Amino acid sequence: MNNLKFEPCLIETPIGHHYRGLAAAGEVSAVIVLRGGAAFETALRRIIPDCKAGRLLIQSNSSTAEPELHYLQLPSGIEQHERVLLMDSQMSSGGSALMAVQVLVDHGVAQNKIVFVTYTACKAGLHRLTTVFPDIVVVMCEMLPEVEPRWVENRYFRC
Repeated sequence: MNNLKFEPCLIETPIGHHYRGLAAAGEVSAVIVLRGGAAFETALRRIIPDCKAGRLLIQSNSSTAEPELHYLQLPSGIEQHERVLLMDSQMSSGGSALMAVQVLVDHGVAQNKIVFVTYTACKAGLHRLTTVFPDIVVVMCEMLPEVEPRWVENRYFRC
């Protein structure tokens, strides 16, 4: 939430008291990278209940190890939104993250409006992503020194 822009506003409570609060400066949307990014969706809905959400499915080709886009559904007018949260549970080599950001950029989203949210990121993948897209913001919980197999989906979805 620290990467979102807010404007001061005056709120009147149901009993007539006034409170100086904050309102979002513009629309915030989220794009969830399936399947791991769905682990963030419950928390997203609790924090921003009216957030428009889209989905991407990016999988690595088993023979070439290159990421491939299999499904795309973005909120309408995403290029005009103030911030776009791109959510994936883990980033290892950065291949799918690069493709996900490129898809948003191709659909008119400015790099400086993209906030990539992840639980863990490999140092090499993070360097790769921020070298190609230096204007995006990356929010992560833990940086790993080397590539790690994707485990969040297995633990969260139990499969």
